[in-house]
This record gives sequence, C-alpha cells and structure tokens, in this order.
Amino acid sequence: MNQLALALQQANIAPASPARVVGHRDLPPQTFPHTAAAPAPGDFLDQSADAPWNSDQLCRELDRIKAELAELRSGNRWQDVLTLIHPVGEKWPELVDAGLDGELLRESAFALCRLGRHEEAMTTVRPLTTTEPDNAQAWYALGYAAYEALYAAKRDRGPMPPATRRGLIETAHRAFGHCQRLQGDSVSFFYRDAMVYKDFEDKPRQAIPLFERAIRNYEQASPEERDRRHQQRPKFIRALYHLASCRLNTGHPTASLALLEKVLAEDADRNHMSPVFKHFALAKTLHALGRPADALQHLETAAVRAEQNEPVEYVHELSARCALQLRQVERAAACLGRIPQNRRRPYIRWTEADVLVAQGRPQQAIATLEQAAERDRLARHKSLIRLARIHLRCGQHEQGLTAARQANEFCRERYGNGSSEARFWEAACLYRLDRFAEARTIVSELSRTNFVYPGLRKLAALLHGDRPASDGQTPGKTTVN
Repeated sequence: MNQLALALQQANIAPASPARVVGHRDLPPQTFPHTAAAPAPGDFLDQSADAPWNSDQLCRELDRIKAELAELRSGNRWQDVLTLIHPVGEKWPELVDAGLDGELLRESAFALCRLGRHEEAMTTVRPLTTTEPDNAQAWYALGYAAYEALYAAKRDRGPMPPATRRGLIETAHRAFGHCQRLQGDSVSFFYRDAMVYKDFEDKPRQAIPLFERAIRNYEQASPEERDRRHQQRPKFIRALYHLASCRLNTGHPTASLALLEKVLAEDADRNHMSPVFKHFALAKTLHALGRPADALQHLETAAVRAEQNEPVEYVHELSARCALQLRQVERAAACLGRIPQNRRRPYIRWTEADVLVAQGRPQQAIATLEQAAERDRLARHKSLIRLARIHLRCGQHEQGLTAARQANEFCRERYGNGSSEARFWEAACLYRLDRFAEARTIVSELSRTNFVYPGLRKLAALLHGDRPASDGQTPGKTTVN
C-alpha cells in the first residue's frame, strides 16, 4: 500500500473512483473461443515438441549443472553434489522427462559411494541399466558401487553376511561383464573385474587373463587414443602391479619380477603406484626367489620413500625375515624394533617369535605367540601351529599336541575344513610321545590327500617300517622337520 492510500485510510476518506472518459460505455467482457486446447497425450516426441522448454534450453541447463558438478568433484564436495542433483527425479524432473538424466544418475551414484551409501548408489543407478541397456557407463556405475561396497567392508573389517557378499560379487561381475561386451577395448572394465576376483574372492588364476586383457588393450591403443583416454593409464600401471602379485601367488616369481621391473620403468615419472608399494612388491618377489640381500635393498628404499606417518610395519617385518634368512639375527631384531608394540599385528608377532627362537629365547617366543593367538580371530591357527613346533623343539610334547589340535579345530570351525599342516604337527607330537598307531593313522590320511610338506615322507617311513625308529634312533629323539 502506497503512502497516499495509507493516509486516506487513516482519515476515513474513500479513494476517488477511477476517472471515466467522456462517452465511455461499459461493455460486457469479451470472450474468445479456446483455440489452443491441450493436445491428447502422444509419444515422447509429441511431448518434447510441446514441452515448455525447448531442447536448446534443456541442453544448456544440463551443461550448467555438469560444470557445477565438475567444480564440486574437484573439491571432493560429495554432499554438495547430492544437494545439487539427488534425487534426480525430484531435483530435475524436466531433465528426466527429456531423457537427459543418465549422467546425473551416474554422478549421484558415485557421490553416494564416496559417502559410504553403497546400497543407495546401486538403487539409484540400477534402473538406468534397464532404460539404457547398451550404456556401458551405466553398467560400470552399478559394478563400481558393488565393488566399493566390498572394498569398504574389507577396509573397515566390518561384518558382512555371506549372502550379501555373494550378491555384491555377482552384481559386480555381471555389470563389468556387460561393460566388456559393449566396449571390449577398455582398460578399466577388465581391470575392475579382475580386482573382484583377486581381492574379494582370492582367485588369482581367474584374475590373470582379465589383467592381461586390460594391459593389452592399453598397449595396443594408438597414441591419440591413449591421450583421449588418459585417465586409463593409472589403471594400466595398476594392472601390471596386480598381475605381478597374481603371478607370484600362483608360483611364478620370475614372471612377477619382470612385470614389476616394467612397473618401475612405466611409472618412473608419475608414481601412479606408491613407491613404497612398488619397492615392497619387488622385495617380496626377490625374497621368494631366494635373494634376501637384494630384497633388503628395495625394503630400505621403501622405508626411505614412505611419507611421514605412513604405516610401513609390513616393510620392517619383511626386512626382519630377510635378515633372518641371512642369519643376521640382531639386524632382524632391530628391524622389528622400529615397529611400536601397539602396531604389531599377529603376522608381525609370528616373525618376532622366530627372532626370539633364533636368539635362544623360546619361552619368550611361546608367550608372544600365545598373546597373538588370543587376539587373532582370522588366522589363530598360524600362531598355534608355530606354538606346536616350538613346544616340540623344546621337548614339551603334550603342550605341542594340544596346540596342534587346537589349530586344526579352529580351522574346522572357522573355515569348514581342518588344517593339514596342523595335523602333521599333531602326528609329529604323537610320534614323540610313542603313540605310534595314532600318528600312523594321521600320516596315512595326509598321504591319501596328496599333502606335501617337509618331513612328511620321512615321518611316514619311520611309522610304516618294521620299527617306528628304523634308523636306530630312539623315537623320542628322532628329528622329523
């Protein structure tokens, strides 16, 4: 209300009537026939033609949103990404109606993954694989969400129901398989699928051909194609690295070494792979090849190249094992001394026990392994088997027998199968206790399963000869390892 009207109202004065032009006649309001009636619903082309926004406006709006998303992504502002576009159907219905929502759905799914909302990410992008079944990026977004869910559970060591885990693995393989059929020259699609086999299923043999295909796709691409898909080079480097790991795990350390040397050459300038990881992997392979001195050189490089506060306990642990192999016991102890007590996970305790035994301190080694076995819920049997060996070596055969049986029972309860290694040490302790019939039964069972282990054939020969100690030694004194 303007000031004049307010003043008139306060003075109880009615405002003047509108001025009338001389000769004016009040005419009834004109009515016009409604010539633009709403068209009957048609197909999407009719709807697009009748839309309040034309295609140019929609495309400009999509480009503006994509520019904003690029800025938010560069700053890892994932919650802001969701604020802008998620859920897409509510925030940008006109783009959904126009069929321009695919990229926004993929962006939403990726942001949800970054925020740990993996199930929601899969729910968001899965319909896109139905509406656009030939869209490789839609399938990749679905597979990536499943992959990230598996990785988060592994990283955080959180419990995951077996059925959920199987479902995620199946979703990832199915999605990446669609990607590979739609775009067979990709690096990423084959690399991700291989990682599912390697990291979440422990199936290096299935992963190997997929890593090899990813590497081959990159190496066969033209220089122009490599430039256009420059984001695939880091995955090419990682594919080489993980293929080397698979080769080592399947008993081919020489092939693994060649691949890792190629990683060093290809990644010398950019470090797509951490220098610590590269030099540690080389050291691990050289250790497997029986070259501990060369391995130690790479381990020293790895320790020096580590960032401040970067955890490198695994580097020091392997350094200790290499030093032990070189019979440098005090050097091994010094390597372990670089690891704080509260950072010594069970596998470090195992090496610590080996060092203590080498120093002539078996009782301290036993205490270390007992502590590790108490706290370990995944590989407790490994501590127990080491305990059985040390007890046997110290002449504590009953304690060794107990430890070996506990190791076997743990494997049976945890993994559904007993441990052949634990059974061997059970038989060894029984042999030392002169309980030959029980030992013979176990050794016969192991032989029927084609189990290969140092000392097994010798123990079998002793137990199945005319006398248990056919070499003339007293049974309680015979060495079997």
